[in-house]
Amino acid sequence: MTSRPLILITGLNGYIAAHTALRFLKAGYSVRGTVRSLASPNSELIHAALNPFSQSHAAALSLIEVPDMTADGAFDEAVKGVDAIAHLASPVSMSPASARSMMDAAVKGTTSLLSSSLRPSPSSSSSSALRSIVYMSSISAVYSPKPGREDHIYAEKDWNDDAEDQVKREGDQTPGYVVYQASKAAAERAFWRFAEEEEEEKNKEELLGGRRVAVVGMRALCPAPVLGPPLYLPEPIESLSMRAKDVYDILNGGEVPPFNTIRGTFVDVRDVAELVFNAVERDLASQQGGMQEKGARERYVVVGGQRASPRRIAEVLREKFPDRKEAIRPLVGEPVPEGQFARFDVSKARELLGREWIGFEQSVVDTAKVFM
Repeated sequence: MTSRPLILITGLNGYIAAHTALRFLKAGYSVRGTVRSLASPNSELIHAALNPFSQSHAAALSLIEVPDMTADGAFDEAVKGVDAIAHLASPVSMSPASARSMMDAAVKGTTSLLSSSLRPSPSSSSSSALRSIVYMSSISAVYSPKPGREDHIYAEKDWNDDAEDQVKREGDQTPGYVVYQASKAAAERAFWRFAEEEEEEKNKEELLGGRRVAVVGMRALCPAPVLGPPLYLPEPIESLSMRAKDVYDILNGGEVPPFNTIRGTFVDVRDVAELVFNAVERDLASQQGGMQEKGARERYVVVGGQRASPRRIAEVLREKFPDRKEAIRPLVGEPVPEGQFARFDVSKARELLGREWIGFEQSVVDTAKVFM
């Protein structure tokens, strides 16, 4: 490519998105990031955090406002002229809401972007430069911590059907975390349905000048709960991601949450950003020099490690920060129970990463340093 590639990163002021933007800026990409409001404190904070890296690497950084990502045409302006998209924003939370509304918002937040980028209206005229879309799903779309499958090794073929079935049975009586899991599965399924429909449309097209129009690469990452140092401290501080919030709370004398299976896995935020970067690089490289190959269709189960209980976070903090030892509450309760960990085949994601995962202890320590 002769010009500097431009990537759109949705939800730029998010935890993972901030690190992803940093990775692309350091590589010389121009980054366009969506935020709900340009006037929000966190939009200003993320711009201030990233701008020095943009200037030092001579890479362009811009923010664009998308107040409602579920609205039709919400991303029409944002997608213009981009070479790649990292769709990291999500309207889904674990806050109380109707199960149906959460499911609908998750799906619409995905299909709205895909419609703008892959099926633009004549007025939006999305650029044909687009070669890669990376979608941030979740390990929650892959499995549910349901007893009876201890011998199963989860991989890219697996889906969390249990959560979606429970929402169908129980509706608004479904626990919030189960609705969240079902929403992530439903949103990723919508991503792949869209990919299939897009490929079917491309297969119907006539050959143009003896070569078929390239199909955009589409990849989904399904990460475990993410740990690692925030690039900036959000306002309010309570909006930290779950695992970083565990470190913050424990370091400052908060309760050590009990073990649960979901908190038993982790991946460092910098590893997730590297996976997004490597996925985009592969797609763009396959389209260089006039090549018009079929775009990749890849799903990745992303688990950097296990035995990542809150108690282990507290143990690392007490050992590595002895001056805070008195502030950290005594380690009570059950240590990591044996036999309560699902097993995952992460070889595909490990190959994409191209190096070893960042370890649990380093991830905890680097996170804590941000709060000191």
